[in-house]
Amino acid sequence: MVNARRSDIITRENVIVSIFVLVYNQEKFIRQTLDSLLSQKTSFPFKIVIGDDASTDFTSSICEDYAVRFPQVIDYHRNQVNLGLMGNFVQTATRLKGKYIAICDGDDYWIDDEKLEKQVRFLEENPQYAVIGTGVQLLLNDGQTQEKAPAHLEEFSLTEMIADNKIVAPTTVFRNYKAVKSLPSWFKNMPYGDWPLYIMALQEYQGKACILPDLTAVYRLQTGESFKMRQTLSKVYKNNALILEHLRSEKSMQSINKELKDGWKAQKFKQVLALHNENQTGMAFMYFCKLSFLYPSLQRLKHYLYAVKKRL
Repeated sequence: MVNARRSDIITRENVIVSIFVLVYNQEKFIRQTLDSLLSQKTSFPFKIVIGDDASTDFTSSICEDYAVRFPQVIDYHRNQVNLGLMGNFVQTATRLKGKYIAICDGDDYWIDDEKLEKQVRFLEENPQYAVIGTGVQLLLNDGQTQEKAPAHLEEFSLTEMIADNKIVAPTTVFRNYKAVKSLPSWFKNMPYGDWPLYIMALQEYQGKACILPDLTAVYRLQTGESFKMRQTLSKVYKNNALILEHLRSEKSMQSINKELKDGWKAQKFKQVLALHNENQTGMAFMYFCKLSFLYPSLQRLKHYLYAVKKRL
């Protein structure tokens, strides 16, 4: 069990990091998650901010027990009614405070008790970065793991992060910003919220993202609502394009409108290719024609024709 004395360092006034934890019916995993967060050895205070979306199993009672035992560390709230994944995301985000935000959902966990210390120290010493991830262990349902980590520090520009989310959520720490507490209403209709949060942070601080080679977290690949939503690639790219479209509509994001627009076009073309691979060739052709009418591109045409030829 975690040493109860761990909470005494949190009695200092200013929380530096909020750990963003969403839970729903995760009684099998939540103890391991919370123990791994409480085991962090830091030179600064942090809060574990839990948003429980009206769990119907023993998740709530487990979280309540931890909140009673570690009142200085854990900020726990249970919704009276189920808000859905992103409704819970938006509501819980209003309670995040501090200079930095870390993410760890209730079915993931950390395996390095100096994770936060390393990442916060790095961000303090390198103001050019706004988002930092680490290496990760990907855990499958059969217990097998796959390690995903760069050989050395890997960095990404805003444009690269718009093209694809390069950072796995439970490894992330990013600089907090005002908009986190009042996320746009469209967030509630998206299947995931970590990626747009990173893009908004990069824009806010005009910074870069990076990944440390350290293995610090375990990400369960085949559990949770987000996993279900990512099963069909064409839907993933459709949702990514929709997220970028919404970001373009925000006044605060106008300085990166070109990057978001280019990212939108790239995601829509990925959707076309994914539909083609999923044997929805008619829909793929229709979407390709629409995209080509709005934004003609010889390179995309060649790529599309090559994909069609491969399936003949």
